[in-house]
Amino acid sequence: MIYIIGSGPAGVSCAHALLSQGLEVTMLDSGIELESERTKILEKLSNTKPENWDLGLINTIKGNTVASTSGSFFKGVYGSDFPYRETDTYLPYEAKNVQPRISLAKGGLSNIWGAAVLPYLDEDIRDWPISVKDLAPYYESILSFMDMAAVNDDLASKFPLYSKTYQSLISSHQTVDLMEDLKVNKNILNKRGFLFGHSRLAVHSKSTNGRSGCVYCGLCHYGCPVGAIYNSSGTLEELKKNKNFHYIKDVIVQKIAESNSTVKIFAASRLKNEPVFFTGTRIYLACGVISTTKILLKSLEAYDRELTIKDSQWFLIPLIRYKKSSGVVNEKLYTLSQLFVELFDLNLSKNVINLQFYMYNDLFLNAIKNILGFTYPIFKFPVNELLDRLMLIMGYLHSDSSSTFSIKLQEDKLVMEAKINKNVNKTISGVYKKIFENRNLFKAIPVPGITKIPKPGYGSHSGGSFPMRLKPKDFETDTLGRPTGFSRVHVIDSTIFPGIPATTITLTVMANAYRIASRYNDT
Repeated sequence: MIYIIGSGPAGVSCAHALLSQGLEVTMLDSGIELESERTKILEKLSNTKPENWDLGLINTIKGNTVASTSGSFFKGVYGSDFPYRETDTYLPYEAKNVQPRISLAKGGLSNIWGAAVLPYLDEDIRDWPISVKDLAPYYESILSFMDMAAVNDDLASKFPLYSKTYQSLISSHQTVDLMEDLKVNKNILNKRGFLFGHSRLAVHSKSTNGRSGCVYCGLCHYGCPVGAIYNSSGTLEELKKNKNFHYIKDVIVQKIAESNSTVKIFAASRLKNEPVFFTGTRIYLACGVISTTKILLKSLEAYDRELTIKDSQWFLIPLIRYKKSSGVVNEKLYTLSQLFVELFDLNLSKNVINLQFYMYNDLFLNAIKNILGFTYPIFKFPVNELLDRLMLIMGYLHSDSSSTFSIKLQEDKLVMEAKINKNVNKTISGVYKKIFENRNLFKAIPVPGITKIPKPGYGSHSGGSFPMRLKPKDFETDTLGRPTGFSRVHVIDSTIFPGIPATTITLTVMANAYRIASRYNDT
């Protein structure tokens, strides 16, 4: 039996590739799910027209997301914390100046992601033993079963679409107005290193075959009530229809072992709290960098061995547009990123800097209300004027320009500690300055003094503790994700990425997992 451990984007991509070869696969998963009462709310909403949605139900699924002037710092989904539940029990850790995102949920962190999908550039993976050419066919494989909302625009000159079935989303008024200004100044912006275009999102944009598309309800940050945002749990349900696929949930994998032609999995039952064991012919590890690293360290009995996790630094810069786009508070819109700007400037970074533009969502208003408190009604008119002009840039740096964090296993606890890159603040300040210098081209000015730079790990674009190498040494993997000393164990998530480019991580995680699984008969 072939085992896949984990049901996140890497796990389902691997399963898809193995099943396409006619192989029999079992997926083991901790599999924590959304509470049944909230699932019933979603079923009710999905069977009702948005204009008839019950406000009380909407408030319930909004319940657990906290906003501040610097953004949303606890991102629940459907008012639940289920994506993070029980990690303290099964993945205890100590973090020093690190904000790791760890999940034991069915679908992993795809329950809470921003759905942005942009491929990597060759120049950003120079230290990888594979190239974009090696990944390209598997980008296409992933986009054959994962919907993508996109536009064939200038971004495609550097970042191919790898799909012919994409459809567009309706842009908000703010996006249309900004895009018009950018197009007027396109030649100058391009010369100054800015390449821009509509965002690419893993979203089912239009209703087809009985499945709802985006209804522009503005609730993306709380969890899509109609399931239009891609979640690997959806692919998992499709995989279950294949007679060669088996899914076993409530399994907490602790370590693995390999002997001759067999692999062994040592785990615990999440519900019964008792040991369980599995024996097979091959293992594909897809638990996310923190969980996967712990399993590998425990399997190797490498206690107190310090490894490095690379991180793509996340940052946030608010912008105020010169001209307002009236009525954004009442507009029907989606609230994921609507515009991508890729910044190429060797004075700031040798790698591309990814800037994702977010237009109005009600978390902006909630944050302002929290500041103003009981005085909000007095300032309601100027607040609405501000909201008609306000947008946010969520940016990412390449890991070479970012801080890292160490990770080691002490007994059964992970210890993580940030290793700060002193140039991070300087680089992000440089991005701010670059936008400020070009404010008349963007017709927008970055707000001074409230740029947010959280701790490493916050942006969930991390990996590299067991990096791929052509000639791997200890605590490294080969190009098929096999750690030194193993021949039947493949690591298929970002744990094996030698570096983390600024462009979005999930699409490449999925493509690389598909690539490795497609080579099953070569190993």
